Amino acid sequence: MVHESDTDHETGIQWGIVSFVAMITIVGVLLPKALWMVEGYRAFVLQLPIDAHFLIHPAFRMLLVLIAVGYLYVLRGEDEHLSMGLLVGWGPGIKAFVLGFMCTLPMLALGLVSEYSGTNRYEVMYGAIAPGITEEIFYRALMFGVLVQCARTQMWTTAIVTGIVFGLAHVDITPAPGQTIVGQLNMWIAIIALGGFMYAWLYYESRWNLWVVIALHIGMNLWWGMFDLSSSPLGGFGATLSRIACVGLVVLFVFGLRVLEPKRTPTIVHDTTT
Repeated sequence: MVHESDTDHETGIQWGIVSFVAMITIVGVLLPKALWMVEGYRAFVLQLPIDAHFLIHPAFRMLLVLIAVGYLYVLRGEDEHLSMGLLVGWGPGIKAFVLGFMCTLPMLALGLVSEYSGTNRYEVMYGAIAPGITEEIFYRALMFGVLVQCARTQMWTTAIVTGIVFGLAHVDITPAPGQTIVGQLNMWIAIIALGGFMYAWLYYESRWNLWVVIALHIGMNLWWGMFDLSSSPLGGFGATLSRIACVGLVVLFVFGLRVLEPKRTPTIVHDTTT
């Protein structure tokens, strides 16, 4: 069901969906940060068990995803346009997860010749798995996927914009003493934004199979949290080099798909009259 008021023309950008996704994104990103600035709320969360501590904000974003999907599927009838990339079947899902996780092996290799980070292993697993799943569902499947598939925005522009949003979402608005919010807009945030762009591109190129980027995100978070990669014989350069190697494997994976299936058709077809 297409609402004429939401489109420039029949196949144009659907600004109603763009506005809706923008609203969901603002609430999902800024509300937890605003609550974290409240001392009483912050003290309450920090007293919770580690499970709830790591999951309370991701769970809130997943609730927003359910609301958004309900709106798109039920009220707008976008089921023919939208693929979140989670229900792809056991075979494609497992293959995608394995391939994505294998792309993180350069970081594992460097970690094996580095020191352990000293972080509690339980916290490392939560810090890798919870964001790896929920952030990809929220930022990639909801933000990027819905905008490209349903709102019909341009893929490259959407990947750049959502990548920047992903980077800025990692800025701490309650910085430690001696730090400022502006001072956090450094190379680290730029790398995260570039990672968000790369995840979006890979999600698109893998035919909207979200398990590729979920595995990649989990693996990179896992090795980064488990090992002090800068303590390897290669130092800080080695940590950067390992991330570059992971990205290189991703690029080879994507272009490998193109070589194997050069004439593959897009998964999402917007012309429902065909």
